Amino acid sequence: MAIWQYLLLVVPEDSIDSNYECIFKNNKTEYLPETDSFWNNFNGNIPSIISEFDQIIPKANWGNETCLNWKGNGNNDEDNDACICLSDDKSKIESFQFRIDLRKASNITDVLQSILSLCKKNHFILIDLKGEIFQPNLEDIFKSIKASNATRFLNDPIQFFEDLSKNNSNETRLG
Repeated sequence: MAIWQYLLLVVPEDSIDSNYECIFKNNKTEYLPETDSFWNNFNGNIPSIISEFDQIIPKANWGNETCLNWKGNGNNDEDNDACICLSDDKSKIESFQFRIDLRKASNITDVLQSILSLCKKNHFILIDLKGEIFQPNLEDIFKSIKASNATRFLNDPIQFFEDLSKNNSNETRLG
């Protein structure tokens, strides 16, 4: 993950219940928590979601049939990417996440807005690296974007690294 990328996890809205606390708030690892349990009861049209995502970010030249990846043009400050992992039989989503390159405004106005529309249409919600839950509306996640390490780095790289060396980061060790 590049420092200028802002990451969001995607899960079905109706999957957030008491298990959320166990999975996210109590995660003590250096890794993102597993989200496959959030997808257990999802019955949406997976091929349609994949097809729509293909229209937002180009498919990457890596991955396989069960781990689908998309990657924007990093050389053009469009280092947006996404990953959807499917079950072996491709009938269930096991994880879905994306990262937005905050270096270019069009990544937010075009790419992020398109992903948020896809999320609204499919009744998904978003979770940031701090475990905060957001509706798929830019207004709802904007505070998180502004407080992210990506934004802090882009606003003042020297201060960001000075703060990092003091272990004074606003995000968890995941961010």
